[in-house]
Amino acid sequence: MQLDCKKYGDDKMIKRVIVNEIKDAIKHYPIILLTGPRQIGKSTLLYNWIMGSTYDYVSLDDKLELSMAKSDPKTFFTVHKAPLIIDEAQKAPELFPEIEAIVNKSRLEKGNKESNGMYILSGSQRKQLLDEAKESLSGRVAILDMMNLSLNEIINRESRIFNTDINTASTRTNPVISENVIFNYIVRGFFPILYDDLEMKTSLFYSSYLTTYLEKDLKDLITVNDEIKFINFLKILASNTGEELVYDNYAKQVGVATNTIKSWISVLVKTAIIYLVEPYNESSIVKRVVKRPKMYFFDTGLVAYLTRYSSPEILQNGAINGAILENYIVCEIIKTYRNSAKDCLIHYYRDKESNEIDIVLESDGVLHPVEIKKSSNPGTELTGPFDILDKASVPRGTGAILCLKNELSAIDRQNLIIPAWMI
Repeated sequence: MQLDCKKYGDDKMIKRVIVNEIKDAIKHYPIILLTGPRQIGKSTLLYNWIMGSTYDYVSLDDKLELSMAKSDPKTFFTVHKAPLIIDEAQKAPELFPEIEAIVNKSRLEKGNKESNGMYILSGSQRKQLLDEAKESLSGRVAILDMMNLSLNEIINRESRIFNTDINTASTRTNPVISENVIFNYIVRGFFPILYDDLEMKTSLFYSSYLTTYLEKDLKDLITVNDEIKFINFLKILASNTGEELVYDNYAKQVGVATNTIKSWISVLVKTAIIYLVEPYNESSIVKRVVKRPKMYFFDTGLVAYLTRYSSPEILQNGAINGAILENYIVCEIIKTYRNSAKDCLIHYYRDKESNEIDIVLESDGVLHPVEIKKSSNPGTELTGPFDILDKASVPRGTGAILCLKNELSAIDRQNLIIPAWMI
């Protein structure tokens, strides 16, 4: 099936929404920190975007540059003057104190506003970058999180923060994207290179991606004594996407200690392979709710690869079809927030009586319950658990069922039915 991709316009790049936030941050901060997992297009975006601009570009993947950065930061910045983009900046934490000194001096001599936009730092190890930034660059840095391509970026459609407001939802127009096409995107995944080359086989890409991940990102953070067990663990996780994390169960299935599972989960979160959604938990309902987070993968193509679904058609009717659709929708919602440099306050609700709400989205001090269903005709009973949130101390707003219906509709004035293609 042909995917509706607006492949690389006149600027030879799919337009990334987060560029607007980078440009805005440059006006107000001396340092911009762009984080995100490997191969999502950070380097491509920065390298191509600075063409014709005043920025120099240096990557610390270059061993000579890395050696100089680590051994002699002063000489490094004598050679590479601001304004400067430093890619894979986490590899040389020795640069951060020197950046702080240079920025402080510039602010004293030129003023704060004139010193904005001096450095853009990027890297794939978010926690390490943030730790360095908090240590040396506090108050001087804007932090932006970049994710894989969103569907809006792929089809070149306006991106906006998802909400359940009927006035906002009703302005989303064509193209209507069918269930079949949505599952094509889900199986292909959202790494930019897969849309640069639509003939690239996803099995080869994800196999290579995992090999690179094991040999580079993983070994920088943890020692894995048995890679076969770790890969087996990833496969088990993928088959349970959207489920609560029960560490003991995984430990038994994989044949390792519970603490090993916890350390592996921690690394997968740090390297943005998976994302944890915490339960909505506040004083008025705390005694009833479960305490375990739910787990989603950042890329649905990786889930499809790990679970060995070879085609969208097979996945649509497979055992995890509802779970992987939920994974897709959660990630697309998060992307709308991160691409606009906003925090996404997303939770879920499940209690001891098995009442469940897939998403509890908190926005402007209001809770918006959302249920996700692989159906084009969801039942009105799905909104029943939403009433539980009336007991919360935070007011409840409009809820929604996100599903595969083609058009926007409503159950009542408090609950919408929003097609997944409208996110």
